[in-house]
Amino acid sequence: MFVRRKHNKSGTTSIQVVAKADGKYRVQKSFGSSRDETVLASLEQKAKQWANEHEFGEDLFAPDGAAEYDAIMAGIGQDQLRLVGPDLIYGRLFDKIGFNTVRTSNNEIFKSLVVTRLYRPGSKLKTLRYMAYFMNKFYDEDKIYRFLDELCWRPEAKRKKGSYDVKHDVEQVTFNQTKRVLGGTVAVVFYDTTTMYFESREDDVRIPGWSKDGKNANPQVVLGLLVGPGGNPIGYEIHPGNTYEGHTMIPIIEKLQKRFGFPKPIVVADAGLLSKENIRDLEEGGYEYILGARIRSQDERFKDQIASLNLSNGQSTSIELTKNRRMVVTMSDARARKNAADRERGIKRLEKRFRSDKLTKDKLNNRGYNRFLTMSGDATIKIDYEKVAKDERLDGYKGYTTNSTLSDDRVIEEYGYLFMIEQAHVCICFVAYTIMLELERILKAAESHITLEKAPFLAEKIYQINYVNPYDNKRKSVLLHTREEPEVTELLDIISANC
Repeated sequence: MFVRRKHNKSGTTSIQVVAKADGKYRVQKSFGSSRDETVLASLEQKAKQWANEHEFGEDLFAPDGAAEYDAIMAGIGQDQLRLVGPDLIYGRLFDKIGFNTVRTSNNEIFKSLVVTRLYRPGSKLKTLRYMAYFMNKFYDEDKIYRFLDELCWRPEAKRKKGSYDVKHDVEQVTFNQTKRVLGGTVAVVFYDTTTMYFESREDDVRIPGWSKDGKNANPQVVLGLLVGPGGNPIGYEIHPGNTYEGHTMIPIIEKLQKRFGFPKPIVVADAGLLSKENIRDLEEGGYEYILGARIRSQDERFKDQIASLNLSNGQSTSIELTKNRRMVVTMSDARARKNAADRERGIKRLEKRFRSDKLTKDKLNNRGYNRFLTMSGDATIKIDYEKVAKDERLDGYKGYTTNSTLSDDRVIEEYGYLFMIEQAHVCICFVAYTIMLELERILKAAESHITLEKAPFLAEKIYQINYVNPYDNKRKSVLLHTREEPEVTELLDIISANC
């Protein structure tokens, strides 16, 4: 009986135990296949052990120390196994970036909440259960909720005695990381807002307002987030739910610029923040800006001018608005197809309502596709297909209002980074977001094929076993991970090299 390697057409190698019987070699047992030499060596070891036991029987007397070793392993209980992968990956990045310096009453709870948010997001109760079962970290539910209260920013006058301004510290650490990643300076910032609704009662901040989730009746808050290039976060503010988003941009930019002392950046924001008031305040404050423009909201003369540009896919040009302000216009075939498809769906909905006599005077407004409605002489509401035809001329065009000296291509490129900031939430998520970006950066720098999506699954395969050595009675621990997956080792090596 012997162990052999069999090369397969697929490129893998199988490990088999073979024995000769009646003049022919027959496979007694297959132990699996792989392309990885480490895996093959492990399979060979198992195959040799199996072959020896079945050919010669088990040893009557165990080798020296084997009995003690078996006794140790037999005595290991579930409480001695601990999931350590998330701490080794995300926890070390937490410390490397500097979030371990944030002043809280319990930094271990803060770190645990951030780490579990990254790889096992869920409710606080589910998070507590998961940490207790897999990580041997036990926290009282009431203690967690009292700790969460620390993370809610309050003016100094309303802050509890002895408590810290955690938001201030988090933003300071985050800005230092962003500045470091960007080479020491922040020249461009991106600002956007979103709404977050709650299934709870109203208070001074959670107030019903215009909701991006369509939950206008629910209490909500308005979250404004400021980031640098690449989505690297700088700071955030939470506003009452009925706050107009256009009034939130200038204060946070001025506040954080003054606090961190970086030079006046180019401000990038979407069309929802394009108002005469914001443009005036930005220009009076000496800021350069790039703001998304709503071409279809312009007057007819200006829309005719854009339609007459006849740009091809990927082309762009500028239209002068004032002495120091211009609109960069670009054309995209993909955007044109989307515009046409969206309009077709909107017209079909209008036609369906028209047939059911549900079009009334109150629908005569410029919201969405209601802009195609008109009233005829006999006070009948109908669809104006001439307006529809005029609208088609603008399919594919996108505008950016700017007073910057950047080239048209740079204006379009910088605005394209704006989508990055829509991934974040508030304090814990803000910290988690910073760590996620740092992990993404070092994975790219290492030219690794490991993705952000795969990293949590790899982290969950890394355990630590704690035991007491019977020879010296010392407590020891051993890191356990699946050696059959070389990506686990690769991820650990990348983290070790950067932390």
